[in-house]
Amino acid sequence: MLKDRSGALVFFGIIHLIGGAICLLIILATVAVSTVPQASIAQNLLVYAVFAAYLFAVGIGSIRKRRWARALALVVSWIWLISGVISGAMLILVMPHIMVLVPPSAARMVTVFVTALVALIYVILPLVFILFYGRRDVRATVETNDTQVRWTDRVPLPVLGVSLVLAFGAVVLIANAARPVIPLFGTVLSGAPATLTALALAALLAFVAVQLYRLKESAWWTLVLLQLIGGVFAALMLARTDINRVYEQMGVMTPQIRAMHLEQIFGNPLLWGLAAVAWIAYFAFLIWIRRYFGRFAPRTRAEDA
Repeated sequence: MLKDRSGALVFFGIIHLIGGAICLLIILATVAVSTVPQASIAQNLLVYAVFAAYLFAVGIGSIRKRRWARALALVVSWIWLISGVISGAMLILVMPHIMVLVPPSAARMVTVFVTALVALIYVILPLVFILFYGRRDVRATVETNDTQVRWTDRVPLPVLGVSLVLAFGAVVLIANAARPVIPLFGTVLSGAPATLTALALAALLAFVAVQLYRLKESAWWTLVLLQLIGGVFAALMLARTDINRVYEQMGVMTPQIRAMHLEQIFGNPLLWGLAAVAWIAYFAFLIWIRRYFGRFAPRTRAEDA
């Protein structure tokens, strides 16, 4: 017999609420101490605002034992973990460049602290959420306490995950439209052309996200095509982008950033290998979720009623 996990759901809900409060504090601290133009940090502020909204919503939903909260926590935690692993790999490439700003006497301490923090936030925490919200007894608990069909029940969780990633990308692009800088074919777009490009890409991502949620087969084909085109653009960007010029046009170039010589990372074979592995893995995942399109019609509210 499966155990009732109501108490554990409340505990993990509180953990999510604490995370949301931390995100709000980061937003307030960033606004208070930032010395760069507000348009330059708008993207980061919006990202943390989305994180805070998600953590508060899932925290409250978990405490109330809602099935949509369990589904969201499971899907987002997988996205969180995968992006965390990629971030950890990127840290290995970037860390030597960051350490030039650190006094040699503090280098070891900083390395240990940053590594531990990244491992905790980007790997251990989402993994714990996955192990908890993925349990059969947790699913049984929320389904027993919340018998109403929710919006997360109308789409397979892997497809929901892709839709959320696309929707988040659209939000970030909209936030960046105020002062966009977009590397393109060896040049850097800025001003009105970059704004229009960012808004157009945001609209496209949002449209595909909605159509994926509706299990439209055409949306899956569009996403596959975008992945192929995006791979070509990413390769050209890595090969031709002058990262220093990008930072300068963003208005955030500082002597510290220049001293790190981040442009050297783009010639590192490890970066190319990491990008290739990530691209291939995501493309394979898109091929795998093909099974959910064209075979079954999506559930509707009318059918649920």
